[in-house]
Amino acid sequence: MAEKQLSGMSMQNKRQVIPGIFTTLNLLCGFISVTKTSEGAIEQAAWLIVFATIFDMLDGQFARLTKSSSDFGIEFDSLADVVSFGVAPSFLLYSIVFKDMGFIGVLLSFSPLVAGTFRLARFNINVSGFEKSNFSGIPITMAALCIASFIIFNYNFWHTIQLERLVIPLILLLCLIMVSNVEYYTLPKLTFRLGAKHSSLIIVMLILLTIVIFFPHEALFPSLMIYVLWGIIRHTLNIIRTLNKQVKSQIQIPRKEKK
Repeated sequence: MAEKQLSGMSMQNKRQVIPGIFTTLNLLCGFISVTKTSEGAIEQAAWLIVFATIFDMLDGQFARLTKSSSDFGIEFDSLADVVSFGVAPSFLLYSIVFKDMGFIGVLLSFSPLVAGTFRLARFNINVSGFEKSNFSGIPITMAALCIASFIIFNYNFWHTIQLERLVIPLILLLCLIMVSNVEYYTLPKLTFRLGAKHSSLIIVMLILLTIVIFFPHEALFPSLMIYVLWGIIRHTLNIIRTLNKQVKSQIQIPRKEKK
């Protein structure tokens, strides 16, 4: 009996190794991104945040496949995310946009870090397994990817931040929706057996993914912004529908009372 328990624990520990390796690679990419930013290699720093995102996704996928999630794994992943998707993009923004703006620049570049950390803390206390159909607030990973892809988009066309006027509105938008209750769908399961709505989501995702693969510099940022704005529009429409239902119910109640 004891041998079986030890064998089971050993297998569990082995299954946790692969997700842990991907988390470590995620953290490494975030750290190297900071060093590249300090060296002035801006595009490399931005792409390293993108690579960190890929490792973060692989970490989660392998944890699901091997059923090897643990409290340690969740905490390790969150701490790695703070570095790769909080510190790295914030330092990148400070170095190329806000460095000459004094304390205001420090606060603006700090805002994605604090909003993302808040988002992670809220997720960790509410986490209950891996199978989720949506997120409350955009994940810190997605926000960092938006910032990194915005920089890649600008440097691809102009070799600098040409769209500088969009930086502050973009950061404030991402910070607000990270700490908001706006719902965003998770990546849909790759199956066409869950109804027409699910199938249409997969088709749209595959089309966008194909475009991004062939035109990463040009298409990544616009594709991500479609995702971000789509969530806000859907949330707004849900609020309007709820208000309309409440108004209709309030109108119907007095009519019933008159009868």
